Amino acid sequence: MARVKGTKALSAYKMAKRISDRKDNVYDKRIIENILNMYMDECRKALLSGERVQITKVGTIIPEVKVHEGNFNLPICNKDGGNPPYTKLRIRRNNLLGDIMNRLLIKNIENGIYGLDKLPFSRQQMDILKKSGYIPENAEIKNGDDE
Repeated sequence: MARVKGTKALSAYKMAKRISDRKDNVYDKRIIENILNMYMDECRKALLSGERVQITKVGTIIPEVKVHEGNFNLPICNKDGGNPPYTKLRIRRNNLLGDIMNRLLIKNIENGIYGLDKLPFSRQQMDILKKSGYIPENAEIKNGDDE
């Protein structure tokens, strides 16, 4: 999957700045940032204890515990063999968010933007879309760096 160089994840500081810049905001940026940091800390604590974390209008983060089962010629969970049990996080996005993201992606393709604003298709994805006739053969990534 392609990533735009120089683009970092959205931090509490950046999110607080966005919220404080909104016209409907009445709170100080530092207060917003502190609340966001407390929220994220509670989410982290919940995940560490095995609770699901639902983010309204986004989706649910689901912690899972896994044990190597020995499928597909991989070794079974073995303390001495270096295959310990492990954890994994899965996210199940909200159906509405998924539908909106998919519609936006299709609209972007129709407008010559190949991917989302800060998440362009990779070179391999572009090649597949060109071969399938989904995008023109001469299409180029205009919105970022490809890997």
